Amino acid sequence: MILCCGVFDLLHIAHVRHLKQASDWGELVVGVTRDLYVGKNGRPIIPESERLELVRSLKFVSDAKLCNDSIDALIMFEPDIFCKGHDYRKKGLLDSEIAYCKAHDIEIRFTKHNPQTTTQIIERIKG
Repeated sequence: MILCCGVFDLLHIAHVRHLKQASDWGELVVGVTRDLYVGKNGRPIIPESERLELVRSLKFVSDAKLCNDSIDALIMFEPDIFCKGHDYRKKGLLDSEIAYCKAHDIEIRFTKHNPQTTTQIIERIKG
């Protein structure tokens, strides 16, 4: 089982490509971050129930649930692989994510580069 986590606010093509690529490695489950835990000013724009529904509607997603953070999702789903977007190769994972995956023998993988971001879309809309 493959786990991806994220906010998935203003679901866009980079989200879809990330999730589709992860699903190519096995059964895909997704942790969608609860509104309260997003931590970005003015976000999310789309409420958690609608973001969850959007992610669940993707034909290559086997299951999706709301979670507080990635550790919450890792505990909830108990995946074989924890998949992060390519940008996390540079940003780095949280120490807690690395430690949890190591302690539970969960492989960490990264998907290919997808340059579009929700923040960029919001900035284009603002003009």
